[in-house]
Amino acid sequence: MGTLSLLLTVVGIGGMIAHYVVSSMALAKAAVIVTGIVTTVAFVAAYLLGSRDMKRQSSSGGIRTDVFNPGLLAHGISGTLFVVGIILCVIANVMKF
Repeated sequence: MGTLSLLLTVVGIGGMIAHYVVSSMALAKAAVIVTGIVTTVAFVAAYLLGSRDMKRQSSSGGIRTDVFNPGLLAHGISGTLFVVGIILCVIANVMKF
């Protein structure tokens, strides 16, 4: 589950980059909306799967931080980038008016 969470985070990062490129090129509005939805779904799914993986690890003896933990990494990255993406989206839409 942790690896799937990390994979979804990578998909979300790719979607975020594609969303930025598509919106800065002033292409079809539908492409901007679709890439935004894909990015949002990927980050939220990665965040939730990372949370479930950490809860599972916690119940079975504790969360290991001394080894590579894909669920913990994906949870942190996806949560941070989701919030940063929301802030950037609000700023971009306010600057248009």
